[in-house]
Amino acid sequence: MNRFVKAAIYAGLILCVAALAYGFAVEHTQVTHNATGGSRSRMMACFGGFLTALIALGLVCAYDVAHYFGWRFERWFLQGGRPVVPGPELEEAQRLRARGQPLDAIRLLREYLEKNPDELHLMSRIAEIYKDDLENDLAAALEYEELLKHRLPDEEWGWAALHLAKLYGRLNQPEKSMALLERIDTEYGQTVAARRARKAREQIGAAAPDEGQEA
Repeated sequence: MNRFVKAAIYAGLILCVAALAYGFAVEHTQVTHNATGGSRSRMMACFGGFLTALIALGLVCAYDVAHYFGWRFERWFLQGGRPVVPGPELEEAQRLRARGQPLDAIRLLREYLEKNPDELHLMSRIAEIYKDDLENDLAAALEYEELLKHRLPDEEWGWAALHLAKLYGRLNQPEKSMALLERIDTEYGQTVAARRARKAREQIGAAAPDEGQEA
């Protein structure tokens, strides 16, 4: 999701929560003191709206937290539990991304990668920026394709291939997606990524008959 859209969603939900909480407080005071114009139905409507907006805000926050820690866990898992200490260049790239300058962040990551060619995991970060910030699935897919040409640990190769298979699906290239999922399962069957690939293939297989019937 684009960062500006996400910021707008957060701002809208926070404003809704604040406005509905204020409306409930006003109506509650008027109803409690039997003031003219007080309405119990309006009070309950504000309360219901407040709860709905608060739940929606909580769900959005929960999604972001899960995404953040899911990415951290994946990096930890792929690097064998080794602590990752980002250098100043990587921290600056993250700041640029947070400020809505994804292209500058990509440029900085590429420059760092040229000086540190063993840090191949940065190609996944670049692909992530293309996909999430620039909403360019094709550029992200090309980045993962380039990454998979390198010799990688089995688990890291499998995870990168899973991301690429998902992008192929979004690019309306189901044949490439299925072929890559099969390759993960066949060549890297002992990895966690292979289990995910098998599950994805089962889901695609289960959906295919329904689509055929609808057609």
